[in-house]
Amino acid sequence: MAATRLFRPLLMSALALTLFGMGCTRAYIQKVGLYEFKAVELIRDDCGMLAFSPEEALWDGELLIFGEVVRMRYGLQDALLVGRFLDGSASDNDVFSMDGSVANVSLPGDEEARCFVDQLKLHMEGTTQCDRQFDGVLSVRYEQRIQQPGCACQLWVRYQAVEKGKSPCYSSP
Repeated sequence: MAATRLFRPLLMSALALTLFGMGCTRAYIQKVGLYEFKAVELIRDDCGMLAFSPEEALWDGELLIFGEVVRMRYGLQDALLVGRFLDGSASDNDVFSMDGSVANVSLPGDEEARCFVDQLKLHMEGTTQCDRQFDGVLSVRYEQRIQQPGCACQLWVRYQAVEKGKSPCYSSP
């Protein structure tokens, strides 16, 4: 009985902290799931990765959201991107940013001139347009090995990502 009296205040404090902590996460409308990415504007492509035609398909990704944390398994080299929702967006839309990297990859190209790079770095910024669509900019940077200086290149593309099997809520400009 004495032990119960000692632990009751501790239990109530732990419960209050748990409930308070749950109330600090903002609700976001963006759905988790598989997304199809398409290019809407090619900004830079030193790598020659895209032949670029309007609405060229990019790599698909699976979006996961855990409170403020955003994660994506992206189809380019099966990269894992991790980031968060950003505060202070000028619009009513939710904005997020993610980064990821993959070590020891080869750059697409012909077999004889294939480049092997130390690291592939990805950065993705997204703005929620509706629960099934987000738009933004993707940058891909290949960091070359010292013995292959000609293999350094970057891809920057403005994209539209729509939940797989759904139609966009609007078309990007």
